[in-house]
Amino acid sequence: MGANVIILVGVAHVINIRSQIERLIMHENPEVVAVELDYGRFVALQQKDRDNEVQHMPYIYRKMAEMQQDLAKMLGTEVGDEMLTAVRTATALGKKVAFIDMESVTIMREIKRNMSLWEKIKLTFSFLLVPFVGKRAGKKEIEDVINREEYYISELRKRYPGLAKALFDRREEYMAARLKELSEKYGTVMAFVGDGHVDGLKRRLKDVKTIRLRDMLGHTVSYSIEIAVK
Repeated sequence: MGANVIILVGVAHVINIRSQIERLIMHENPEVVAVELDYGRFVALQQKDRDNEVQHMPYIYRKMAEMQQDLAKMLGTEVGDEMLTAVRTATALGKKVAFIDMESVTIMREIKRNMSLWEKIKLTFSFLLVPFVGKRAGKKEIEDVINREEYYISELRKRYPGLAKALFDRREEYMAARLKELSEKYGTVMAFVGDGHVDGLKRRLKDVKTIRLRDMLGHTVSYSIEIAVK
């Protein structure tokens, strides 16, 4: 592995893989551990103030955040736990920590700017069905989302191109630039990002190693999420 390598680790914001994250950081021994957060969101997670933070956000973002929280509760974990684990492990090992995502207010501005009125109407109506659909989600449905992630992202892009541009393209451009800067300055960077961002970041970067969520999960997905890194 070269001196300036970026290791992208795909995680799910609602799945508990703490021990895997700890082992990965110790095994790869990067100079920098980067996480898909801005500093403000990191502080909010630390202070368990996320619920209060979400209430002050626009409706669309608030509903997406609530869906994540509901799924996390079903799986017996907390939203953002994987990011906090990465930061705590890095700090304990004396590694540099970097927050590479856009600030929340910037993401909100990008969503408002890129989504058409028709997209907002369609998305709002789709949220009305979520409470009924969510109750039927089980192991099979979760496995399906993980294994067919590219398909679901593709469908999101077709139905909500403006939202996808804001949540994926703009943020991935920003995060890729940050990762490139960190790698050139410090050396090996291990970045923990939502698994759906891995392909987009990989296209925008060179000398990248990837560790996908499905590789860590293997064929075992359960509500306890007991996984072994291969």
